Amino acid sequence: MTFDNPQLRPRAREAGIVIGDLPTGALNAITDVPGIRVGHVSLIEGDGPLHIGQGPVRTSITASRRPLR
Repeated sequence: MTFDNPQLRPRAREAGIVIGDLPTGALNAITDVPGIRVGHVSLIEGDGPLHIGQGPVRTSITASRRPLR
């Protein structure tokens, strides 16, 4: 089974996959954890066919940090 449209793809819990023993938060998201900070950055540069070592570039990173004590 494939889901080309992300809106049609079930979430893990909707598909019967349960990770861990704790219940989900109100939004079922990492940001439900008090004090957690999440950031995301995407880098998109250039167009056309890929030339290794030159581009175009399509990359991103997501980072999370627990609260400072």
